[in-house]
Amino acid sequence: MENSICPSLRVLASLVISSLPTFAWAVGGTLALSVQDESTSEPTITRMELWRATKPGTSMPIRKTVPAGVGVVLDRSVDLELPESAYQFRMIRGPEYRIVSGNFSLEKTSLDQHSVQLPRMIDMLAKGWTSGDCGAPTSAYSFPLRMAAEDLHVAAVLGHTEARPIAGRDRDDPIGHEPIWIREDVVHEGGLLFYGMERSTENDAASALPVERLAAALGNESVQVAIENPFAWPLPVWLSSNRVDGVFILGDWLRLDRKVPSVKNGRPPDGPDLGDGKTVGRWAEQIYWNMLEAGFRIPPLAGSGNQGRNTPLGYNRLYVANPLDNYEHSNELEVSPVKTAEQWWGAAWRGQSVATNGPLLRPRLGGEIPGHVFRATESEVLQLQPELSLSVRDGVDYLQVIRNGQVFYNARLDEFAKAGGVMPPMMVKESSWVTFRVVTLYEDHFRAAMTAPWYIEFDAQPRVTKRSVDFFRGWLAEYEERLKKLPADELRQHIPFVRASRNFWAERAEMATR
Repeated sequence: MENSICPSLRVLASLVISSLPTFAWAVGGTLALSVQDESTSEPTITRMELWRATKPGTSMPIRKTVPAGVGVVLDRSVDLELPESAYQFRMIRGPEYRIVSGNFSLEKTSLDQHSVQLPRMIDMLAKGWTSGDCGAPTSAYSFPLRMAAEDLHVAAVLGHTEARPIAGRDRDDPIGHEPIWIREDVVHEGGLLFYGMERSTENDAASALPVERLAAALGNESVQVAIENPFAWPLPVWLSSNRVDGVFILGDWLRLDRKVPSVKNGRPPDGPDLGDGKTVGRWAEQIYWNMLEAGFRIPPLAGSGNQGRNTPLGYNRLYVANPLDNYEHSNELEVSPVKTAEQWWGAAWRGQSVATNGPLLRPRLGGEIPGHVFRATESEVLQLQPELSLSVRDGVDYLQVIRNGQVFYNARLDEFAKAGGVMPPMMVKESSWVTFRVVTLYEDHFRAAMTAPWYIEFDAQPRVTKRSVDFFRGWLAEYEERLKKLPADELRQHIPFVRASRNFWAERAEMATR
């Protein structure tokens, strides 16, 4: 349920509690448990975590259910036949529903049945925003069922696996969750994802570098390339190819099954590593901002990632939409929903998107959704109004509008509400980029949402800063030092790409406008 701060304003915000009050069932033996969508009263599918009250947080498997990373899929109903004990549970259906928690006891002789109502806090699909996981590991378990359990509509699978039959369902029994768009033509190569590229043979894979695969994709418009590991040492080389179509800013370093306190396969962040679970997430964000400041217009992506097998599908997700042909200011921030999988991916590559693992944003800047390029001449001053509709389940640390890596607007949610959800207009006189972000108080890792950028271009000149170009030149120099430790025959493979990258960054430094 979304609560309006002020119905007369275009900007809405809501804060809902992360769980409902728990309730107890005194039953035993077998509990027949079913779940319904509170708004429709229809049976639905959700993820459920179950644990003994004496072992909080230790999720238990349940017979005849599908594993869901953390917990299992509750497919409309399940018979819980468990040892005599007290139990606790949580039901989570993606970020658009409230979390329902409860407890019950099972004894040897009694039978009971109960139905749980899942309250939806916002229907993003109905608002025109469609969710997707941009890169998930293969699984032997049903992708459609697991997607329905997370209220997810798009998934890119890093390979193909024949799914096992779903217990309790007929072969032709529909999932009842539309749309479900799945693609399996995604190849993972050493931190890069290739969408639409044929898989290599084992011999080819053993001999080729990821950058060689990247070079092979040049000129092939049917293939898109994404950086799945933004910390990878060859990152400056990949960027210098000018062939990168997207970059994960939320990936497998943000997981529910365990904390990832540091970078293990790439360049660590500058300064002390606090080991608080948030360092890596903030580092990915800083790397992305440096890409934008170095003149790249690469859209953000979000997904499970290559190592995210034990995190629920779509925990890190991307919402996309198309702009309306004619936008008129009104109380609702409207967009045009995508109609096909091809439209979804087209919107993702154009940056008409919001990446999140929690907060739900429906943003506009100057009446346009993310990905838009504003163009002006040197004599003009653009006035752009930020607008935001926000729904969150966690407590919010802060809401920010970021321009060129600096905070233009900062507020806590109560301050935003007291202002009636109105942010100050932005006066722009130079080439810039702008993004919105909302960061939560979640403690285990970086839980946040960030829009893809809007770009502002004066006199057809993109923004390029020397500081960020030097950031990547320094990264490249460190990478070269690491490569020098390789055997000579291995080093020779890297030399032409590193030389080309050096030349690219030297030319980019000459382009710097600041």
